[in-house]
Amino acid sequence: MTHSRMDRRTFLAVGTGGIVAGTVGLRSGLSQGATPTSLPEALHPAHIHAGTCDELGDVVYPLNDVASLVADATPAAVAGADEAIAQSTTTVDASLDDLLAAEHAINVHESAETIGTYIACGNLTGPATDGELMVDLEELNGSGYTGEAHLVDNGDGTTTVTVTLMSTGALAGTPVADHAGHGETAAEVDVVIEDFAYQPDPVTISAGQTVTWTNRDVAPHTATARDREMLQSGTLGQGESYSQAFDAPGTYEYFCEFHAGMKGVLVVEG
Repeated sequence: MTHSRMDRRTFLAVGTGGIVAGTVGLRSGLSQGATPTSLPEALHPAHIHAGTCDELGDVVYPLNDVASLVADATPAAVAGADEAIAQSTTTVDASLDDLLAAEHAINVHESAETIGTYIACGNLTGPATDGELMVDLEELNGSGYTGEAHLVDNGDGTTTVTVTLMSTGALAGTPVADHAGHGETAAEVDVVIEDFAYQPDPVTISAGQTVTWTNRDVAPHTATARDREMLQSGTLGQGESYSQAFDAPGTYEYFCEFHAGMKGVLVVEG
Protein backbone atom coordinates (compact mmCIF):
# COMPACT_ATOMS: atom_id res chain seq x y z
CA MET A 1 0.00 0.00 0.00
CA THR A 2 1.19 3.51 -0.80
CA HIS A 3 0.59 6.22 1.80
CA SER A 4 0.58 9.82 0.73
CA ARG A 5 1.07 11.05 4.30
CA MET A 6 1.44 8.81 7.28
CA ASP A 7 3.18 10.61 10.18
CA ARG A 8 1.31 9.99 13.44
CA ARG A 9 2.59 11.77 16.50
CA THR A 10 -0.12 13.51 18.48
CA PHE A 11 -3.53 13.59 20.14
CA LEU A 12 -5.39 15.91 22.56
CA ALA A 13 -8.85 17.06 23.75
CA VAL A 14 -11.67 18.80 21.86
CA GLY A 15 -14.39 20.62 23.76
CA THR A 16 -18.08 20.40 22.78
CA GLY A 17 -21.33 21.84 24.02
CA GLY A 18 -22.59 20.49 27.27
CA ILE A 19 -19.15 19.61 28.56
CA VAL A 20 -18.08 21.51 31.64
CA ALA A 21 -14.58 22.95 31.75
CA GLY A 22 -12.68 23.71 34.92
CA THR A 23 -9.24 24.57 36.22
CA VAL A 24 -7.27 22.52 38.69
CA GLY A 25 -4.00 23.14 40.42
CA LEU A 26 -0.72 21.49 39.45
CA ARG A 27 0.15 18.29 41.20
CA SER A 28 3.59 17.71 42.61
CA GLY A 29 5.79 14.97 41.28
CA LEU A 30 5.17 15.78 37.59
CA SER A 31 8.48 17.45 36.93
CA GLN A 32 10.30 16.57 33.72
CA GLY A 33 12.61 18.97 31.88
CA ALA A 34 12.10 18.77 28.14
CA THR A 35 11.07 20.43 24.93
CA PRO A 36 7.88 19.13 23.31
CA THR A 37 7.32 19.01 19.56
CA SER A 38 5.04 22.05 19.63
CA LEU A 39 4.90 24.96 22.05
CA PRO A 40 2.31 24.61 24.81
CA GLU A 41 0.35 27.70 23.80
CA ALA A 42 -1.25 25.42 21.19
CA LEU A 43 -4.50 23.74 22.14
CA HIS A 44 -4.21 19.98 22.12
CA PRO A 45 -7.48 18.16 21.32
CA ALA A 46 -8.21 15.08 23.43
CA HIS A 47 -10.87 12.39 23.42
CA ILE A 48 -12.03 9.25 25.14
CA HIS A 49 -12.15 6.58 22.44
CA ALA A 50 -13.66 3.15 22.36
CA GLY A 51 -10.94 0.48 22.14
CA THR A 52 -7.32 0.69 23.21
CA CYS A 53 -4.29 2.82 22.33
CA ASP A 54 -3.14 0.03 20.02
CA GLU A 55 -6.47 0.06 18.17
CA LEU A 56 -8.49 3.21 18.79
CA GLY A 57 -12.17 3.11 17.91
CA ASP A 58 -14.75 5.87 17.64
CA VAL A 59 -14.69 8.99 19.80
CA VAL A 60 -17.26 8.41 22.54
CA TYR A 61 -16.55 11.40 24.79
CA PRO A 62 -14.81 14.58 23.53
CA LEU A 63 -12.65 16.30 26.14
CA ASN A 64 -11.76 19.96 26.48
CA ASP A 65 -8.56 21.12 24.80
CA VAL A 66 -5.42 20.60 26.83
CA ALA A 67 -4.09 24.14 27.22
CA SER A 68 -0.80 25.66 28.36
CA LEU A 69 0.01 26.25 32.01
CA VAL A 70 3.33 27.95 31.16
CA ALA A 71 3.19 31.76 31.07
CA ASP A 72 6.25 32.04 28.81
CA ALA A 73 5.68 29.41 26.12
CA THR A 74 9.11 29.63 24.50
CA PRO A 75 11.02 26.36 24.01
CA ALA A 76 13.55 27.36 26.68
CA ALA A 77 10.81 28.04 29.22
CA VAL A 78 9.10 24.75 28.48
CA ALA A 79 12.35 22.80 28.73
CA GLY A 80 13.01 24.33 32.14
CA ALA A 81 9.51 23.86 33.51
CA ASP A 82 9.44 22.06 36.85
CA GLU A 83 5.76 21.18 36.71
CA ALA A 84 3.03 20.14 34.29
CA ILE A 85 2.97 22.28 31.16
CA ALA A 86 -0.60 21.73 29.91
CA GLN A 87 -3.88 20.63 31.41
CA SER A 88 -7.64 20.38 30.90
CA THR A 89 -10.65 19.32 32.95
CA THR A 90 -13.90 17.92 31.54
CA THR A 91 -17.03 16.40 33.06
CA VAL A 92 -18.33 13.55 30.88
CA ASP A 93 -21.80 12.02 31.01
CA ALA A 94 -20.78 8.56 32.17
CA SER A 95 -19.95 6.99 35.51
CA LEU A 96 -16.46 5.65 36.11
CA ASP A 97 -17.91 2.14 36.28
CA ASP A 98 -19.42 2.65 32.82
CA LEU A 99 -16.06 3.76 31.44
CA LEU A 100 -14.33 0.70 32.92
CA ALA A 101 -17.03 -1.74 31.81
CA ALA A 102 -15.65 -1.74 28.25
CA GLU A 103 -12.33 -0.92 26.59
CA HIS A 104 -11.66 2.84 26.47
CA ALA A 105 -8.56 4.98 26.00
CA ILE A 106 -7.67 8.66 26.35
CA ASN A 107 -5.87 9.98 23.28
CA VAL A 108 -4.23 13.40 22.85
CA HIS A 109 -3.54 15.10 19.51
CA GLU A 110 -0.94 17.65 18.52
CA SER A 111 -3.50 20.22 17.32
CA ALA A 112 -6.81 20.54 15.52
CA GLU A 113 -4.90 21.23 12.32
CA THR A 114 -2.83 18.05 12.69
CA ILE A 115 -5.50 15.87 14.28
CA GLY A 116 -3.88 12.74 12.86
CA THR A 117 -0.69 13.32 14.85
CA TYR A 118 -0.92 11.59 18.23
CA ILE A 119 1.35 12.61 21.10
CA ALA A 120 0.12 10.63 24.12
CA CYS A 121 -2.32 7.87 24.97
CA GLY A 122 -3.44 5.84 27.96
CA ASN A 123 -5.81 2.88 28.38
CA LEU A 124 -8.54 3.16 31.02
CA THR A 125 -7.93 0.11 33.16
CA GLY A 126 -9.06 -0.45 36.72
CA PRO A 127 -9.91 -1.15 39.34
CA ALA A 128 -10.80 2.28 40.64
CA THR A 129 -10.01 3.16 44.26
CA ASP A 130 -12.67 5.07 46.21
CA GLY A 131 -14.20 6.27 42.97
CA GLU A 132 -10.91 7.52 41.51
CA LEU A 133 -8.60 6.25 38.79
CA MET A 134 -5.15 7.44 37.70
CA VAL A 135 -3.99 6.55 34.19
CA ASP A 136 -0.52 7.07 32.72
CA LEU A 137 -0.42 8.66 29.25
CA GLU A 138 2.48 7.19 27.33
CA GLU A 139 4.52 9.19 24.82
CA LEU A 140 3.78 8.38 21.18
CA ASN A 141 6.22 8.52 18.28
CA GLY A 142 8.85 10.63 20.02
CA SER A 143 6.42 13.51 20.54
CA GLY A 144 8.20 14.86 23.63
CA TYR A 145 5.05 14.50 25.78
CA THR A 146 3.99 12.16 28.54
CA GLY A 147 1.16 12.72 30.98
CA GLU A 148 -1.55 11.31 33.15
CA ALA A 149 -5.30 11.39 33.46
CA HIS A 150 -7.12 11.61 36.78
CA LEU A 151 -10.74 10.36 36.70
CA VAL A 152 -13.13 11.01 39.60
CA ASP A 153 -16.63 9.53 39.76
CA ASN A 154 -19.03 12.26 40.88
CA GLY A 155 -21.70 9.85 42.15
CA ASP A 156 -24.37 11.26 39.81
CA GLY A 157 -23.62 9.32 36.63
CA THR A 158 -20.84 11.69 35.57
CA THR A 159 -17.05 11.56 35.79
CA THR A 160 -14.58 14.45 35.98
CA VAL A 161 -11.53 13.83 33.78
CA THR A 162 -8.36 15.89 34.26
CA VAL A 163 -5.68 15.45 31.59
CA THR A 164 -2.16 16.68 32.39
CA LEU A 165 0.80 16.80 29.99
CA MET A 166 4.49 16.93 30.86
CA SER A 167 7.57 17.29 28.67
CA THR A 168 10.06 14.42 28.35
CA GLY A 169 13.17 16.06 26.94
CA ALA A 170 12.80 14.52 23.50
CA LEU A 171 12.47 16.97 20.62
CA ALA A 172 11.00 15.67 17.41
CA GLY A 173 10.22 17.70 14.32
CA THR A 174 6.60 18.33 13.47
CA PRO A 175 5.72 17.84 9.81
CA VAL A 176 3.60 20.33 7.93
CA ALA A 177 0.31 18.82 6.89
CA ASP A 178 0.00 18.36 3.14
CA HIS A 179 -3.47 18.06 1.71
CA ALA A 180 -2.57 18.92 -1.86
CA GLY A 181 -2.33 16.45 -4.71
CA HIS A 182 0.21 13.65 -4.32
CA GLY A 183 1.15 12.98 -7.90
CA GLU A 184 -0.66 11.59 -10.90
CA THR A 185 -2.45 8.26 -10.58
CA ALA A 186 -3.65 5.89 -13.26
CA ALA A 187 -7.07 5.29 -11.76
CA GLU A 188 -8.65 7.48 -9.12
CA VAL A 189 -11.95 7.28 -7.27
CA ASP A 190 -13.40 10.41 -5.66
CA VAL A 191 -15.21 10.46 -2.31
CA VAL A 192 -16.94 13.70 -1.38
CA ILE A 193 -17.38 14.63 2.28
CA GLU A 194 -20.61 16.60 2.44
CA ASP A 195 -23.53 17.02 4.86
CA PHE A 196 -21.50 15.07 7.46
CA ALA A 197 -21.37 11.97 5.27
CA TYR A 198 -18.98 10.21 2.88
CA GLN A 199 -20.37 9.99 -0.64
CA PRO A 200 -20.46 7.43 -2.17
CA ASP A 201 -20.60 4.94 0.67
CA PRO A 202 -19.57 2.21 0.48
CA VAL A 203 -16.90 2.84 -2.15
CA THR A 204 -15.41 -0.08 -4.08
CA ILE A 205 -12.06 0.01 -5.87
CA SER A 206 -9.60 -2.43 -7.40
CA ALA A 207 -6.25 -3.09 -5.72
CA GLY A 208 -3.79 -0.44 -6.83
CA GLN A 209 -6.37 2.29 -7.35
CA THR A 210 -6.26 5.61 -5.54
CA VAL A 211 -9.08 7.16 -3.50
CA THR A 212 -9.28 10.92 -3.04
CA TRP A 213 -11.39 12.35 -0.20
CA THR A 214 -12.47 16.00 -0.67
CA ASN A 215 -14.18 17.97 2.09
CA ARG A 216 -17.06 20.15 0.89
CA ASP A 217 -18.41 20.79 4.38
CA VAL A 218 -17.62 23.95 6.34
CA ALA A 219 -16.65 21.79 9.33
CA PRO A 220 -13.30 19.95 9.38
CA HIS A 221 -13.30 16.19 8.84
CA THR A 222 -10.95 13.21 8.68
CA ALA A 223 -11.01 9.80 7.03
CA THR A 224 -9.47 7.50 9.64
CA ALA A 225 -9.38 3.69 9.75
CA ARG A 226 -9.27 1.83 13.05
CA ASP A 227 -5.86 0.62 11.88
CA ARG A 228 -4.29 4.01 11.26
CA GLU A 229 -1.48 2.45 9.27
CA MET A 230 -4.16 1.65 6.72
CA LEU A 231 -5.74 5.13 6.47
CA GLN A 232 -5.18 8.42 8.26
CA SER A 233 -6.00 11.55 6.27
CA GLY A 234 -5.32 14.11 8.97
CA THR A 235 -7.59 17.14 9.28
CA LEU A 236 -9.25 18.23 6.04
CA GLY A 237 -10.60 21.78 6.03
CA GLN A 238 -13.19 23.02 3.57
CA GLY A 239 -12.00 22.38 0.00
CA GLU A 240 -9.00 20.27 1.06
CA SER A 241 -8.30 16.79 -0.31
CA TYR A 242 -6.34 13.69 0.64
CA SER A 243 -5.30 10.91 -1.76
CA GLN A 244 -4.07 7.41 -1.05
CA ALA A 245 -3.50 4.25 -3.12
CA PHE A 246 -4.62 0.88 -1.70
CA ASP A 247 -2.94 -2.40 -2.66
CA ALA A 248 -4.22 -4.87 -0.05
CA PRO A 249 -7.66 -6.40 -0.80
CA GLY A 250 -10.17 -6.26 2.02
CA THR A 251 -13.07 -4.35 3.55
CA TYR A 252 -12.07 -1.41 5.70
CA GLU A 253 -14.27 0.72 7.95
CA TYR A 254 -13.24 4.31 8.55
CA PHE A 255 -14.65 7.28 10.45
CA CYS A 256 -14.32 11.01 11.17
CA GLU A 257 -12.36 11.83 14.33
CA PHE A 258 -14.33 15.05 14.84
CA HIS A 259 -17.90 13.77 14.51
CA ALA A 260 -19.03 10.60 16.30
CA GLY A 261 -21.22 8.34 14.19
CA MET A 262 -19.82 9.58 10.86
CA LYS A 263 -18.58 6.38 9.19
CA GLY A 264 -17.71 4.96 5.79
CA VAL A 265 -16.69 1.66 4.21
CA LEU A 266 -13.93 1.08 1.65
CA VAL A 267 -13.87 -2.22 -0.27
CA VAL A 268 -10.62 -3.08 -2.07
CA GLU A 269 -11.08 -5.95 -4.54
CA GLY A 270 -8.17 -8.16 -5.62
